[in-house]
Amino acid sequence: MKNENISFKDMFIKGAVIFNPVLVQLVGLCPAVAASTSLVNAAVLSVVLCADLIITCLLASALLKKVPRWIRVPLYLLIGIAIICPVLWIVETKTLTTLSLGMKIYIPLIAVNSVTAVHCEQFSVKNSVKLAVYDAAAVGIGSSIVLILVGALRELLGASSLGGVTLDLPVAFKGMLLPFGGLVILGFVAAALRAFIAEKYPAYLEESGPVVKKPENAAPKPQPAEESGEVEEVELFDEFWTSETVETPAEKEPEPQPKPELSSQEKIRWESQRDIEEFFKSLGLDSDESGVDKQ
Repeated sequence: MKNENISFKDMFIKGAVIFNPVLVQLVGLCPAVAASTSLVNAAVLSVVLCADLIITCLLASALLKKVPRWIRVPLYLLIGIAIICPVLWIVETKTLTTLSLGMKIYIPLIAVNSVTAVHCEQFSVKNSVKLAVYDAAAVGIGSSIVLILVGALRELLGASSLGGVTLDLPVAFKGMLLPFGGLVILGFVAAALRAFIAEKYPAYLEESGPVVKKPENAAPKPQPAEESGEVEEVELFDEFWTSETVETPAEKEPEPQPKPELSSQEKIRWESQRDIEEFFKSLGLDSDESGVDKQ
């Protein structure tokens, strides 16, 4: 298995800073905006998210590598539900924490969070258990830092308290407890993160999102795909963080039609495979790795 010598520090820099799920990849904005209105709420969300990510990615790497993709993805959902429901029950019944309506809504929704499915499918099932746990921990910590910071600032500015302890500040901005207050704080935090990357990791500044990598000595512009038969390779992340590239054709090819000689049963099977592949393409995953058995 390649990339086994990657350290957790390298994974953390990529997963939590350069490609922060909330501030850069814009995944998990709803909990950060609607439910992270206090330090306690944000801490509960962070614990649930980290547990879901780490356990699901670990099981995906250890047990689901040979399972077809169309079966794996629903299993991620079932694993997330099995993790989150007991946690929600314990928080509701065994602790003194009273969850708000927003928390009761968004904690179960973490089970269907796309960041879990994407990291399980694009990284965990293609790498060792060790690297899968490193990746999940880095992404979970990066998301948790943002959630806790946003929750603490909103509680401090909007309710003049921190962790439920009243501070009696002279001014309280109640609007910070509303969703637009969360968006305002997220905007400032995202700007601060970009400034930090520019100062500490300037080489990664242009990598804070999907980019098309070009060689330093650019060759003459290649012919169009229909003439040369070549396609451009678009790397979603750096080589050490993912194990493959996604090939995007220069021009969308016409959708293949079923052969006339196919039987009725074969046509149904072909159309089902096509629908599954289109679903994964809509998630930004490579249809060639869909795991659908083609005959």
